[in-house]
Amino acid sequence: MMKSKLFILTAFASLVPLSISVAQTPTITHSQGKYSAQTPDWSKITWDTLPAVQQPGYLKIAQNLISTFGYDPSREWSAGQKVDSIVMLGDVDDAFKTSSLSLKSISAMLAATPKENAPSNNKLTLKDFGLMQWQTPKSLVKAIPELGNLSVNQVPPLEELFSKSGVATSGTISEIVAYNPQAANLKLGEIDLSKYSLNSIPGLQDTPLKDFQSWQQSYINQVPGLNQVAFDKMPQPINSGLGVVGIASVVLGTSERGDAKAGNDYFVSGSVVRGDRTVTVACTPGKECSYLEMGDFAGSQRGLYGKRWASGSSQQVSGGYGILAAVNGGKEPTGRLVYGSGFKVALTGVSESKGAADFGLFFRICARPPFQQKTCTPYFIGPVPWLPVSENDLVIVGTGQ
Repeated sequence: MMKSKLFILTAFASLVPLSISVAQTPTITHSQGKYSAQTPDWSKITWDTLPAVQQPGYLKIAQNLISTFGYDPSREWSAGQKVDSIVMLGDVDDAFKTSSLSLKSISAMLAATPKENAPSNNKLTLKDFGLMQWQTPKSLVKAIPELGNLSVNQVPPLEELFSKSGVATSGTISEIVAYNPQAANLKLGEIDLSKYSLNSIPGLQDTPLKDFQSWQQSYINQVPGLNQVAFDKMPQPINSGLGVVGIASVVLGTSERGDAKAGNDYFVSGSVVRGDRTVTVACTPGKECSYLEMGDFAGSQRGLYGKRWASGSSQQVSGGYGILAAVNGGKEPTGRLVYGSGFKVALTGVSESKGAADFGLFFRICARPPFQQKTCTPYFIGPVPWLPVSENDLVIVGTGQ
């Protein structure tokens, strides 16, 4: 029955090696003993600098579920589209806690590490702040209570909104909201928001994103400056994954097949389940199973020795949980939560002759309906090209959470 409520089509072709597109990803050299690798420099990586997704897709949610969620997480995207225009705030808030930020705090963070193309809030308009289009006088007063004490002519955008709709503008904003339900629910998108600066609504820039109505529906790039905040500067910084690191011993190609003797405990790759943790899944016996085999610094008696990271192009596993778990046929590429739950890392292609493995990042769509548990799709948005690994390089494995 759940599938009848979800209208989904996602393009998920066989994955291809992606290292050609990741040259711009900032890295630092991480060494352990005689081994080293180029690891992500999260102080320089932002939503804006992530490579584009390689495959198109879309998600269409039925109206009855939109009312359950309280907003519409539906969207579509194209191959080559930037991640910050696909991922919504609600998808990744548990991972990064971005909803606790305000426009003023984002501006202050960017000022501490100036960038050439960083936005100046003094030059931005209400149109630049994407979630303003579906705010109403009622939702604004709820988000910014002191706004209600002002007269309408002190807030020019609301004055135009009311006047355009034939609403009398005498009295305070709270009085109009309380006694005129129709006026209270007018959407600001009905006026030209590009005419008004962010300062035209007092208190707007000081208000946390989570206080605005349907903040979850805003794309990352619709919040001025958010896509330029480094991942290690997020309210909940990204996990470096360096707590668990192995060695790339050997890369084995598409001629490999799943082996019934190699159970789940032979692998580090698998599914992401409720609680946002990785549960390892073995390759299906007899089916294609290219993989990266690892070594452990402490030798053959330690945990990572001989473990396999299977390729997501070989193996799809169950993913997601709750209502949205049915999306993409309930499947995601096998992989790991290396850096936390913001995205899943999958091995996307191997070259046995070159002893190299390519990786990609996959994202998901999440919602938290009122008074219900969070629900997420499988990690199926991607792949976003990531840092390749060669034999005898370090492999960042992380804890799987």
